[in-house]
Amino acid sequence: MEPEEPAGARPRKVSRYSLEPTTSSLTTVREFIKTTLKPFKPIEPHVSDIVSATHEAAKNAVVHNPEVDAPVEVVCKVMPDAVVVEVSDRGGGFDAVIPPSRPDPEALAGRGIFIIYSLMDEVQAQSGDSGTRITMLKRFAPALA
Repeated sequence: MEPEEPAGARPRKVSRYSLEPTTSSLTTVREFIKTTLKPFKPIEPHVSDIVSATHEAAKNAVVHNPEVDAPVEVVCKVMPDAVVVEVSDRGGGFDAVIPPSRPDPEALAGRGIFIIYSLMDEVQAQSGDSGTRITMLKRFAPALA
């Protein structure tokens, strides 16, 4: 299933962040998402899921592309009834089963994509030689006007 913004719906807010490709910068992506979503009360119950999924996607981009010096791009769009987050890198891509199967409980790695799929309502992964983009969508009940 491909996450798509509702036809004709305009984002209420669009925020962009360029993350330095280091593990020490991952805490800033968490703060970026929290700050972007804070003004929107209907999203409040979902912030933790969105922050965790975004962190996992950004962590995968940084950890699995150690030779790439390009920043990881994060875009957060607050729509009238959903949040769409895109995490893009310029790494060599990856092969993944989408949607992923449940990882072995004893495995020390390989949980990131599964966690993202578990926390978000829709996820799309596009990956190739010029990079990877993970697009995640989380729906919420809009506030009454």
